[in-house]
Amino acid sequence: MTSISVLLAVYNTNPKHLNECIDSILNQTFKDFELIILDDCSTNKIAETIKTYKDKRIRYYRNQKNQGITKTRNKLLTLATGKYIAIHDHDDISMPQRLEKEYNFLENQPDISIVSGWIEVFSDKYNKTKIWKTKPYPRPFDFLKQCELIHPACMWRKSDFEKFELMYEDNFYGVQDYALFTKAIKYVNFANLQEVLLRYRKHINNASNNKKEMSIETEIVQKRLIEF
Repeated sequence: MTSISVLLAVYNTNPKHLNECIDSILNQTFKDFELIILDDCSTNKIAETIKTYKDKRIRYYRNQKNQGITKTRNKLLTLATGKYIAIHDHDDISMPQRLEKEYNFLENQPDISIVSGWIEVFSDKYNKTKIWKTKPYPRPFDFLKQCELIHPACMWRKSDFEKFELMYEDNFYGVQDYALFTKAIKYVNFANLQEVLLRYRKHINNASNNKKEMSIETEIVQKRLIEF
């Protein structure tokens, strides 16, 4: 069994950003992983960029028709063979020791099912960066203020999520991660490493930029959490 399955959903990604993303994964200090890339019917010949890589750890697939990010992520989960699942967004950059640190943490903390960490938010347009910090051991009430687990930096135990049938929900787009985590926290424990694990690229195409949809979906998730 592979130790880690790194799941990467791609769609019309800027080739330069995708190269930086894939390079950051392949250059990890931890080597025992598979990188599963699922293309959701991109129209910008993104396959040509991916096929320049000859690393045997890469498994590349393409949807027959556009499915949207939620269904694409769920399909990636079914393709994974690793003990742990590591999420990665198609234009972010993981720090070199990210996988090693998360793997070692989960191996030594059997009561924790999912771990994430801090991120450095950056933009190609501006020189400014910002560190987004999260609590070390978030609990359900912490999620009423914000999502206390940063999705593209997280790793979880595959067996625990399968046990409780935890997957992404089709009716969420902008807060698909928030919805997943507020459901998962009913069953499993979370943790955040108190250090930057990933550089998060901020740009106009981020799902979080759709403020109206984000607000509606967030209200639904928080109402569900309050009921719990």
